[in-house]
Amino acid sequence: MKKFMVASHARLATGYQSTIDLFAGSDHQITYVSAYVDEVDLDQEVTTFISSISDDDQAVIFTDLFGGSVNQKFVIAAQNKTNIFVVAGMNLPVILEIILSPDNFSRDVIDNLIANGRTAMQQVYLIDEETGQEARPKETVPAVQQGQASQVNQNTGIIDALRVDERLIHGQIAMVWSRALNLDGIVVANDEAAENELQQKALKMAVPNGIKVIIKTLDDGVSLLKDKRASDMKLLVLVRTIGDALFLAKQLDNIGYLNIGNVGKSVQGDKQTLTKFVMLTTDELTNLKELVTVYPETALQNLPSDVKELASKYI
Repeated sequence: MKKFMVASHARLATGYQSTIDLFAGSDHQITYVSAYVDEVDLDQEVTTFISSISDDDQAVIFTDLFGGSVNQKFVIAAQNKTNIFVVAGMNLPVILEIILSPDNFSRDVIDNLIANGRTAMQQVYLIDEETGQEARPKETVPAVQQGQASQVNQNTGIIDALRVDERLIHGQIAMVWSRALNLDGIVVANDEAAENELQQKALKMAVPNGIKVIIKTLDDGVSLLKDKRASDMKLLVLVRTIGDALFLAKQLDNIGYLNIGNVGKSVQGDKQTLTKFVMLTTDELTNLKELVTVYPETALQNLPSDVKELASKYI
């Protein structure tokens, strides 16, 4: 079993808890310790955690400051234990990289995961240094030429997932779904984003290294996904509404999984709450009913670790 400890001076560690649960789910064995506040006995917390690690377990301890007192106490307690690893100077990307890793841990594996997490820490350049203008996003997937795709779906592969998520590309997509689906590329099909260069830039910032991304209108997205070149890629398609998902589902016959993720929180007006992540207007409920007739296995699922709930049970 893998076990994790997140420990810090004051309340940084427990502050991470809700965010980690949001991205990674709550089914991991994680202990949080905020030292030197309230009645927390750090020495006792260290002893209890270290003693809970059996020879068959692997544990990673995250501490805030290298050489700080919290770090020192865990290092001393874990000395000479080859199945316990201590990571100092923790940040959220590194914690998630390690917690979500399917690999057995070793010093080299931990070092590589830390290196991956470090790439998420960088300055965001708002102005292109050469032109002095707002930097324009670069398209990283070859675009389908106008008129190239026919009405026939030439893509003989399976589109791994079509997900409804009103935030489109964000942390859960980048850190969790991209790993679960082992993606090569992400296709955003949204008319507004396709016409807004600033929004495109913001969305592409979230995409992990090695994953290609393209942002298209709904019509152009269908053309792209019908192209036979798409059959060689493991793809996640993101749309903002259930109506948009229905538009694509009616024209594509090779969607492996149709997922309702986050939808409705940013919509004003009367809504019916299906789950804490899915709230639908009357029009969107009608769209969902039709979507289920096209793809009966359409399911509500926020994170890959969550149970899939068939949309049909809600209609």
